[in-house]
Amino acid sequence: MNRTWMIILFAMLISFQSKAQRLLSPGRLEVEADPIAFILNGYSFHAGYTMGHLRFDAGIFGIKQPGFALENKLFSVFSSGGGVKVDYLLRPNRGLFVGLQSDYVTDKIGLKSGEATESVSGVTLGLRTGYRFMFGKKENQFKGFYLVPWVGLIRSLNPSVVTQSGNTYSQSQWSVFPTIHLGYRF
Repeated sequence: MNRTWMIILFAMLISFQSKAQRLLSPGRLEVEADPIAFILNGYSFHAGYTMGHLRFDAGIFGIKQPGFALENKLFSVFSSGGGVKVDYLLRPNRGLFVGLQSDYVTDKIGLKSGEATESVSGVTLGLRTGYRFMFGKKENQFKGFYLVPWVGLIRSLNPSVVTQSGNTYSQSQWSVFPTIHLGYRF
């Protein structure tokens, strides 16, 4: 069912983009995804709007947490949710940036040896930084593909503790999240 909603969201973004192109605007619409999320049995779709030094982003995501990122290796965790980001680019539209992000996340946590999972949800806040490599030409306002490696320092505002069969999983209050986004600018 999640894949169906992702397809619907993508179709809406394409429709919105075609209408947005007809309007004169100083900014540009962008869509992007995180290929690492797909590698880790998840998904990631984002829509962004960039105006000079500022970029706004809204997206949805899901990821099966890799073992090295888990607090207790006996558990499996699938994180999903949606969020917003605001970035300040040191150069208009490209290059180094710093930003803020906030997400509403649901973790489905369960023992690897069992089938029962418990869902816990909460809000995160984070700082992020990265670099936007734009492959489009400057005279075309960098329309086309781009690559964004970035890292975030994220704080969970209400970490939970899950206990199953006498084993405990405690969500981390702080996490470091490195990734790469691939995008297209219209």
